[in-house]
Amino acid sequence: MKKAISVLCVVLLATVCFAADKVDLKLRLKAGDSHEMKMVQVQDITQNMSGMEMKVKQTQEMVMTLDCTGVDANGNMDLKMGYKSVKMSMEGPMGKMAYDSDNPNTIGPNSPPQDKMMAGLFSAMVGSQFQMKVKPTGEVTSMTGLSDMMQKVKEKLKATPEAAAAEGVLDKMFDEKQMKELTGNMMNMYPAEPIAVGDSWYDIKSINFMMPIDIDTTYMLKSVKDDTAIIDTVAKLDMGDPNKPIVSDPNMKMSMQMAGTINGTNEVDLKNGLTKNGDMTMNFSGIMKMEGNPQMPEGMTIPMSIKGTATVELTK
Repeated sequence: MKKAISVLCVVLLATVCFAADKVDLKLRLKAGDSHEMKMVQVQDITQNMSGMEMKVKQTQEMVMTLDCTGVDANGNMDLKMGYKSVKMSMEGPMGKMAYDSDNPNTIGPNSPPQDKMMAGLFSAMVGSQFQMKVKPTGEVTSMTGLSDMMQKVKEKLKATPEAAAAEGVLDKMFDEKQMKELTGNMMNMYPAEPIAVGDSWYDIKSINFMMPIDIDTTYMLKSVKDDTAIIDTVAKLDMGDPNKPIVSDPNMKMSMQMAGTINGTNEVDLKNGLTKNGDMTMNFSGIMKMEGNPQMPEGMTIPMSIKGTATVELTK
């Protein structure tokens, strides 16, 4: 009996210790919490058009606000997300264009049409906000406010040729269902159960942001130190459908099909579940197809590749 009790005590002690080593990764924002995050993405795009290689470098920097306006008894959070500032630059064979919401006067009446279109889009986004309800798991259950932002963008662009060409893309970009899926995918990296260092968990999603995207992600808790969880991420992506154009303007029907991987590391605050710092590398390849039109009756298939990096920093 004494031996049995001793063995039982050892088992219980081991169970308690094992449980204590596990962490419960969840999003736990409190009402009144206010944060800012800075996201920087750099992409090197290579296209092969009729045997000629074309390289484009694209850099985007975005500062977004995240405010928690309420939390219910189940921990579900009412969040307000907004665009504080946007910087965008693109350099390639057609020259260089750039926009900085903190210094918008660089775009004037004599700027190229694509520069004016980009300035109209981003200047309308800055200051706009949308609301969403998010579970502790990171799942976005509802989203509102995008239609107002969309209307603001269209008013900025007005009835210019650039706006007419971009309207179909904008309608897809700010579609509420698509944005809900995309935002949920960005935030939803929390495992269902408490995990220990070395444990992995998996997530498979099919979303539709501009094009169909299948994402197969593996997460692993690499280490825990000073209330910070280090999470490694590997994701495989299949994007696009050659039979579903992402641009369906009568004069330009364009589709894309690409596949590749994303590898990243995130430092997550165990107290609130937010990513304090994150970095990732991406590598994609595939084709872009342009259907025939009066200017190009035979159409064109363009092999392309995208390599890039992205960082996230919680600045507030």
